[in-house]
Amino acid sequence: MSDERDDRGFAELGAALPAPDLDTTTAERIALRARADLGAGPPKRRFILPIAVGIPAVAYLVWTLSQVLDLF
Repeated sequence: MSDERDDRGFAELGAALPAPDLDTTTAERIALRARADLGAGPPKRRFILPIAVGIPAVAYLVWTLSQVLDLF
């Protein structure tokens, strides 16, 4: 029941929104870009920064653990 009410509420909100004033070529470019990105998943370069940060962090952790073990 609440799903139907939500759908109806969203439809009412969408009807109240003003129509975007884009020219046809811009709208087509946006649509083509959105269709190309649809289902593509996140870019592979997104994982470069975590790897670049993770490697020095793990190396520092290993060094710290070796220093602690040397104390014993």
